[in-house]
Order: sequence, then structure tokens, then C-alpha cells
Amino acid sequence: MCSKKPAPFIYVFLIMTIIKFSSAVTCPPDFGDRCICGKANYNGKPRFLVNCTNTQFNDAAMLEKLPIQTEVVIFTGNNITSMPWNVFGKMNDYPDLEVIDMTNNNIKEIKGKTYHHVRNVKTLILNHNQLNITGDKTHPRIFSNFVNLESLHLTNAFSESVDSKEYLVALEQIFVGSNLTKLSKVHLEQNEIWSIKNPNIFCSLPSLMDIQLGDNNISEMNFNVGCIQNLRFIDLRNNKIHNLSNNTLSKFEELPEQGLGVKLDLMGNPFICDCQIADLLNWLRTTKVDVLEKESYSCYDGFPVSNINQQLYNVHQIQCAYAPKQEYQGTTVLLGILLFLMTSLILIIGYMNFTNVRARTVALWEKVFHRGQYTHILSKPEEQEVHV
Repeated sequence: MCSKKPAPFIYVFLIMTIIKFSSAVTCPPDFGDRCICGKANYNGKPRFLVNCTNTQFNDAAMLEKLPIQTEVVIFTGNNITSMPWNVFGKMNDYPDLEVIDMTNNNIKEIKGKTYHHVRNVKTLILNHNQLNITGDKTHPRIFSNFVNLESLHLTNAFSESVDSKEYLVALEQIFVGSNLTKLSKVHLEQNEIWSIKNPNIFCSLPSLMDIQLGDNNISEMNFNVGCIQNLRFIDLRNNKIHNLSNNTLSKFEELPEQGLGVKLDLMGNPFICDCQIADLLNWLRTTKVDVLEKESYSCYDGFPVSNINQQLYNVHQIQCAYAPKQEYQGTTVLLGILLFLMTSLILIIGYMNFTNVRARTVALWEKVFHRGQYTHILSKPEEQEVHV
């Protein structure tokens, strides 16, 4: 008696089931069935992931029990305001761990001893947190165990309660203290950065190639690029750049001479096309720096007004605009108010001292009057009548 062969789709089902269960791994009990552990595609490659996305954890204690074969940790959308010491435990070294993503966890503080056993990590992502790395929250060595770190993501990572200039100074101290010799990419987008008061902030990163500063409020590129020996790309998209100074243009112009094929992105900045932009226009047309999409840059404002919304490459006439009349009117009004206040103050002081001033004035007048009368008598003596 012949047995009936299974239909072809049965084979497919069995194969898929075997693959599914052979690759699936149950997360340790500490994860409370909230996370997914096992093989999955990550950036186009099969990796062993521990994925705790939007799992509403209020502490990170379960991360001490990561499976030893973990390659990628995705711990996002939780509420961990202060990262504990030894977040990945004290015992395991996790030889295959290469990516840590801790985006959007409301992290405010990372302690100096938080990260251990991260020797092989190449990518650290701390985007969309509330980090404070200033004052008593300063820990210059928080990344010191990331000896092979290549990419550091700090997009919208810092607390808005601290001025960006202050945490950038602290960040430079971290770069120096953590000795990140292999770091090649730094992401600092969306951090309300207006200016950088420590121009050597990136000079302690010898392998740095890419600096991402897009979507901030930067008006001038005022950090040192000459000390970055492997510089490849600077992203300044969507900032507040109206123009670039000759000093900045000179810095950029020196880079090709150093053998650096630097790419610069200035797309989305509000350029003002008046007489002050002449040097930038000339530089854009002649520089060896690869300025991305420069033919698409346009004038947000300008003089003459016909330059507004024109592409920079089509601007051939520029003039110096005079200060608007309302500025002078505003100054005149301010001076008028100050003059009125001073006059009022003098009158008030005079009124309060009226009696004293009046008495002194009368005394002075009488003195002058009597002196004049005395002089008159001396100069013209009356002849006395003589009776014979």
C-alpha cells in the first residue's frame, strides 16, 4: 500500500517553522516578557538583537542579564532618568556587542561608571534624551570604556535648561577624558546650538571624519577645522547662516591644500544677498571644497529686493542696504524719553531744595546790591550845606 506524499506547501511550512524556532531565543526572565531576543535583520545584516522598544521600564536592571551572544541592544522609549553603575553587569564581557541604542529614554544623567564591558561597541546612540553633563553632573570619562567606538549619536540629546555653550564645553572634556581615538562620526543635530565658544572641541578626536551639526541655530562656523586631520564632511544644513566671514572661508580653503577632500553642506540656510555676501559668492564659484548642492542655495533676503528668493548662482547685482528709518525713529524716541527723565529729575531735586536755594539767592542778591550802593556813595560824595 503506497503512502500519500505530503503536498509541497507542507514542506515549505515545516522548513519555515524549523527556521523560526531555531533562530528564536526567549529573553531571560528578568525582561518580564516585554522584550524580543533573537536573530533579526539590523541595517541589512542578520544580528542577534535584544529589543526593548516602548516597554515602559523605569529602571535598567534587566540589562545586567543580557544573553552573552547579544550583538545589538535596542533599549528605547523607556523612562530611565539616571543610568546606574555597571548597566550591563560586572561579569560578562559581551564579545559580540557592537551597537547600543538608548534613544528616547528621558536620560538626564550618565554616571562615570555606567558603561563597562563595552569594549567592542562601535555605535552608541543616545538621541532624544535630556542629558545634563555640566556642574555636578560632569563625568569626563563616561565613554572611556568605548575603546573601539566609531559613531556617537547625540541628536537632540541635551537638556534645554542648560545653555548649549556650557554643555559643549563639558562635551569637549568628555572627548579628552574618554580618549576616543577611533571615533569617526559625531552627530549633534537639533541641540539648539547657537555658537561654539570652545573652538578646539573636536581637536582631541584624531580619527574624526564626519561632524553633523544640522538643524541648529548656528550663524557662524567658529570651530577649528585645521586640527582635524581626517575631516571628510561637515553638515551645517538648516541653521541660521546669513553669510560666512573671510576668516571662515580661509579655513575651508586651506583644507584641500592639506589633501582633504572635504564635503560641506549649507543647504537650507537663510542667506542675505546684499553687499556683504560678495566674498561668499566668489568663494562658492571658485573653491575646491565640495559644497553639496550649492547651485540650489537661495537668498532668504537681500538688496536690491529683487535678489530675494533668487538662487545664489544667479545673483550678479548686490548693494548695501541703508538702515531702516524705524531704527532711527526708535533711537530718537529712546533719547527723548531719557532727556525727559533727566529734566524731570532735575526739577524734582530743585523743588525739594527750593527753600534753601531761595534763601541763598536772596542773600547773594542783597550782598551784591549793598556792595553796589556802597561803591556809589564812595564815588560820588554829597556836598554838605554850610551855614555862615
